[in-house]
Amino acid sequence: MSNDNNENKNKIRRKTVSSSNNKANTSNKNNKKRPAPSKKKDKFKFFRVAGVIFLVLLVIGVAGGTGLVFASLKNVEPVTKALLDEKTYQTTEIRYATGDLLSNAPSINKKDPVKLDNMSPYLKKAVIAIEDERFYEHSGVDVKGLFRSLVKTLTGTKQGGSTIPMQVSKMLLTSKEQSLPRKIKDIYYAHEMSKSLTKNDILEVYLNNFFVGKGLAGAEAGARGYFDMHASDLSLAQSALLAGSTKNPSRYSAYMTSKLDGNESKEDVENKLLFFVNTSDDLLDDPTDTELKMVEKLHDWGLIPSKDTYNQLKSGTVVVRKAINNPDSKKRQEIVLNKMLETKAITKAEYDAAVAEEIKIKLPKSADKVSSSVEDLIEYEVLDALMKQGSTRDEAYNMFCNGGLIINTTIDPKMQNILEKEYNNNGNFPGHRSNSDTDNIPQPQSSMVILDYRDGGIKALVGGRHITGRKGTNRATEPKQPGSTIKPLSVYTPAIDALTPQSKAFSDAKGGYKFDHNGWNPKTTTPGVGTMSLRKALAYSSNTIAIKTAETLGSSKEECIDIMIDYLKEFGISTVVDTKTSEEGNNDRQFPALTLGGMAKGVSPLEMASAYGALANNGVYVEPTIFTTITSYDGQLIVKNTPEEHKVVAPEVAYVITDMLESVITEGIGKKAAIPGGMPVAGKTGTTNSAIDAWFVGYTPYYVGATYIGDDGGRKNPNTGQMISRRSVEGGSGSAASLWSKVMRQVHENLTVTKFKVPDNVYFTKINLIDGGRTSGGSNAAFIEGTAPSRYTSYPSAPQKPKEEEEPETPETPDEGQETTPPPTDNGGGGETTPPPTDNGGGETTPPPTDNGGGTVTPPTDGGGGETTPPVTPVAPETPAQ
Repeated sequence: MSNDNNENKNKIRRKTVSSSNNKANTSNKNNKKRPAPSKKKDKFKFFRVAGVIFLVLLVIGVAGGTGLVFASLKNVEPVTKALLDEKTYQTTEIRYATGDLLSNAPSINKKDPVKLDNMSPYLKKAVIAIEDERFYEHSGVDVKGLFRSLVKTLTGTKQGGSTIPMQVSKMLLTSKEQSLPRKIKDIYYAHEMSKSLTKNDILEVYLNNFFVGKGLAGAEAGARGYFDMHASDLSLAQSALLAGSTKNPSRYSAYMTSKLDGNESKEDVENKLLFFVNTSDDLLDDPTDTELKMVEKLHDWGLIPSKDTYNQLKSGTVVVRKAINNPDSKKRQEIVLNKMLETKAITKAEYDAAVAEEIKIKLPKSADKVSSSVEDLIEYEVLDALMKQGSTRDEAYNMFCNGGLIINTTIDPKMQNILEKEYNNNGNFPGHRSNSDTDNIPQPQSSMVILDYRDGGIKALVGGRHITGRKGTNRATEPKQPGSTIKPLSVYTPAIDALTPQSKAFSDAKGGYKFDHNGWNPKTTTPGVGTMSLRKALAYSSNTIAIKTAETLGSSKEECIDIMIDYLKEFGISTVVDTKTSEEGNNDRQFPALTLGGMAKGVSPLEMASAYGALANNGVYVEPTIFTTITSYDGQLIVKNTPEEHKVVAPEVAYVITDMLESVITEGIGKKAAIPGGMPVAGKTGTTNSAIDAWFVGYTPYYVGATYIGDDGGRKNPNTGQMISRRSVEGGSGSAASLWSKVMRQVHENLTVTKFKVPDNVYFTKINLIDGGRTSGGSNAAFIEGTAPSRYTSYPSAPQKPKEEEEPETPETPDEGQETTPPPTDNGGGGETTPPPTDNGGGETTPPPTDNGGGTVTPPTDGGGGETTPPVTPVAPETPAQ
């Protein structure tokens, strides 16, 4: 800006002063004296100014208020009885990814609308007295009540001013959001409602929808859920209790839950028992000895609903609680009764009798159908999502059961049917026992999860075999000891990420470790002589080389442990116990846990599938999800489920690991997981000591799946009370790989065979699998640019016995139940002719993990998966291995 502009614009303009001559002339012309201004004070000036300000504010307020009203009522709909009935009778639908119906919400707490004539007259009187005493006088909005509510709010006393029609609007037409626009809509709808419906119509709608706690909505559901009776049979005392609970259903519900103290008689607990699944992430305490002893009494009294529930109670996977009267609900009931007396709805004699009446809780018998693990998981995730939006658990459960929600899931009906069909086939589980140790729970148990790793969607899930009730143990989400399936995540991915090539060779000889592991020296799972490249070590599941590779990740043992734990957490493993304060056996800050899978808690099949999915998804982890959206019945969005995702490793790192995992199937011990027709499969087997737990986790260019097989842990013989020992899985991880293949070949039946996409900076070089050197006839291995070996192998490319393996050490006797037949040869990958290992070892993982409901009580080893036939070539054969 120029100086001229500054001077002109910033110059103060003053009135021009005339000269003295002009001033004199002017004075002469106006020599008539002007009257002096009056000095009398204007007494009303303040009031006039205040009045003007008030009028301006009033105009602004009216204009603003009018705008707010018009904005709030922009999308209102006509209120008719048909509309309110439609919303009252809505049923929550759970839908497949295709839009077809998967199931409806559970029915035990479901709203059950009835006519007003089929409700107790006491209930009508109680609700009107405590909620809207001038219900029959106003036209939807009680002006006196609203004014009284405003005054009490200003004086610090909270009091609602909503009428019954306004509450109907809130329940069915608007929301529970605390906002002025919502309140304006409620007032409008209440007024319109009173013009188009009779008072009894409105009262009927309210009583069929009001929430009374414990997931119960409506008079009939409340009467049944608390007293096992119809709404028409409610007494005055019971009616007042239900009417009072709606103020704060979580606080004023009719009963609370309590532990059994061992002194109960049959009459004390009959029709008052509640059963809950006991999981690691709930707020329930594990059953005490007293409670376990009470299970026998309950069984003798015939109060346990099924044999399966009895077995679960004995094993501690289900706990029992009793319903006891809630003292807060009794206090609230008496307030309601007093209000009824005050408004002359009841007499003093009726009041006294109701106050004195004992409230007897009587729970109904469950009539719910058997459901699948996938339905239970959907319910859990939906409730969690609704609670994150501010609902209490009771409110969320009420919405789930009675809100008329549309829950759009990620489940594919075709895949789910394939999975359930194969899990109903006992022939897929070698060593099947239908009445295992007289507890009637089929063993071995198993679970499987299939994910679309691109968006995290769970496409199919089974949490157990022959599920017989709701909310049983879901083995797909329970941590299990992972065995060697942990190696690609905690050991080999960090190594490749640090630019260690898969051609790098390590000694397979037992011992010779860089760090002191407190005497821990696990047995070898391979011949235990000579060297192996990382590629072959992973394909044959060498425990020794997994440990030695892990020791290269950092300059100290602690740094190596930190790195492995960090990668596991990045892969979404939430059950890693990372603490330096607990005892060795109760944390995962040790090599046995992180290299061979002897973890304190373990990993669930769901989390394992998601972790491997990150490798398939170019190194990007996507949180698993089972639903995409929750909407109202008319399509209004309530929850949009957006999974968390983050980068774990670069695409080239993920691809090299994928290439190595493909070699597990084409060159190593995972042949049984091959899919006929040439569909690429990358994956890893895993077992624990004596094949107590068996796994296969693998993926294709389309989906990732995790399969687990193993006896349930922590079971007790109902007749003796003794712990039931877990048996070996027949066939080890080979059984898990076979089941995985059988399911996935059907899932991929009509999909185009395609290869995993190779990143731009990945190149292939043929290597010898023994020393990792270049060769013309070895294994075609992937390398990140600049990491391929430059030296050539010293071993002949033609298959012949390597010198150092001519007289190998006699392998240690495999653990009981593990395969001992020789696995596949090397496919020209370096001339290996001595039999490579079965996937049996894993060695001692001192100290052993605790038995956390599926983990082995002995230290896990790698076991399982050795083959009796030669391996397939990189293109899968026409007929699959069984």
